Amino acid sequence: MVQETKLYDVLGVSPDCTAAELKKAYRSKSLQFHPDRQAPSSSGEAPDHSKFQEIQNAYETLSDPERRDEYDHFGEKGARGGMGGGGMDEDEFMNSFMDQMFGSGPPPSSSRPRQRRKTQTPPSTIDLHLTLEELYCGCTKTIAIERIRTCSGCKGTGAKPGKQAKPCVKCSGQGQTFAMRTMGSYMVRQPVMCSACEGRGLRVRDQDQCKKCKASRTQKEKKKVEFVVERGMHAGEVIVLKGEGDESPDSSAPGDLHLTILPLPHPTFTLLPSLGSSRPSSLETTLSLTLSESLLGFSRLILLHLDGRALRASSPSPGQLGWRVLKTGDEVQISHEGMWRKGSTGDLIVKIEVEMPGEEWAMGLAERGGTDTLRGLLPPRREDLSKQELEKEGRDVEEVELEERRENHEDQSWYHGNGRATDEDDYEGGQPGCAQQ
Repeated sequence: MVQETKLYDVLGVSPDCTAAELKKAYRSKSLQFHPDRQAPSSSGEAPDHSKFQEIQNAYETLSDPERRDEYDHFGEKGARGGMGGGGMDEDEFMNSFMDQMFGSGPPPSSSRPRQRRKTQTPPSTIDLHLTLEELYCGCTKTIAIERIRTCSGCKGTGAKPGKQAKPCVKCSGQGQTFAMRTMGSYMVRQPVMCSACEGRGLRVRDQDQCKKCKASRTQKEKKKVEFVVERGMHAGEVIVLKGEGDESPDSSAPGDLHLTILPLPHPTFTLLPSLGSSRPSSLETTLSLTLSESLLGFSRLILLHLDGRALRASSPSPGQLGWRVLKTGDEVQISHEGMWRKGSTGDLIVKIEVEMPGEEWAMGLAERGGTDTLRGLLPPRREDLSKQELEKEGRDVEEVELEERRENHEDQSWYHGNGRATDEDDYEGGQPGCAQQ
């Protein structure tokens, strides 16, 4: 039911008239009361144009579906976007106050959108993958980004030039509506963001939408940005590019772009966590030694560093100062060859891995008759336990054969809990079988 019919009466139509009937009535009334058709009064005064303006205002309101719906629900005050300058009487004020406090009705009718204080758009975040070489030496990077910017066609209004957004009918320009929610045994009325205008309080009619952004008020923009990666930056550290992030039409300025550093895996080095934000990180690598080098020492190039330098290292021979046998799993340190950070450097941790001689070397030694000589040089074999002593203790001794481990177990026999193999006939239904007594 419409709240008032004044505007319909001006045009001489009923509140349930169609858009075509409304337009026809407007043309008829406009021709009848057009200022050019009004004769001056007998006293010579200019004709009264107020009736024609009244017709124009009535049609402007009722021809807009949103404003017409608003007029039908709230009357002329709501359609004008406020209280019409007359304010609220005492009863209206008390009703509005009670509605807001106790949720007994909708908020006061007003199509004026709520004013929000503009702030900077929140920052955008991108993961920045860098090689250890780039982090170790520092570099200048250029990346292509895609960001959101205010539409250049409508300047963020969402409407065509000469058009503008109008107060949302659903929320009366407030940007929020109310919904009933259950809390325990009570129904509570809570404000929720208006789904029609997405909390903005304004909507653009379909015919008034900007052709470039379709009323979204934003568009995507591709850009290349250049920035500096400082030497020794930590994993997870953030590079901030001011104003290079997304932009919202409702914000005061574009947001910043945050680039989060993520080091890429390296085939030689591992970046170790730093002990503090201002302290440099250390690096870790593996050094492979031959058995001769681990026992007798060495002096050679051991690796190429991240900046291209070749590092040469020495290990003393037996009897020299500092000599030690380097075994698999040992760790040694090369000071000040880690990452650089604010004038100081971390260390390079080297994990030792000893390569045992292969079969080809051993066979060649045997062919040259050097097996006994090598056996005399190497530490003695472990002493074998006496078979007779074990048998005296009541222990069974069985000879077993060391075989190459097989990765495919499909052909292996099934075993009982005592570890002895069973015949294939003992396996039934997916479980080990038992012999009949």
